[in-house]
Amino acid sequence: MDPITNVDRLVLILRQKLEERQRASQSSKKTGQPTSVNQSAVSRFGTIAAIDGVDERQLRRTLIQTLLADQLGEKLVNDAQFQQVVSRVTEAIEEDSAASKLLSRLLSEVRAR
Repeated sequence: MDPITNVDRLVLILRQKLEERQRASQSSKKTGQPTSVNQSAVSRFGTIAAIDGVDERQLRRTLIQTLLADQLGEKLVNDAQFQQVVSRVTEAIEEDSAASKLLSRLLSEVRAR
């Protein structure tokens, strides 16, 4: 069995967050209740993803920033150190072929909506 790398951990966290959002979204549709997920951030990302001609790399970075900001707090978005973390996470995911494919598939699904 291969050891779990930091990239693997990041992918697992991102996957878990996306699954939680999907479950929360589905339950809110059934109950009509708002979810605890930051809907404005998700909506903003969906709007950006729907625009034709947006650079795929920038879209990937925006998704990661949205997820991290949702997890760690929106106040950090304008912090230079937070932006460095976002860049590092984006680079780490792009360097891992499986994670990169997963992120591309996710972006395709978001754009299709």
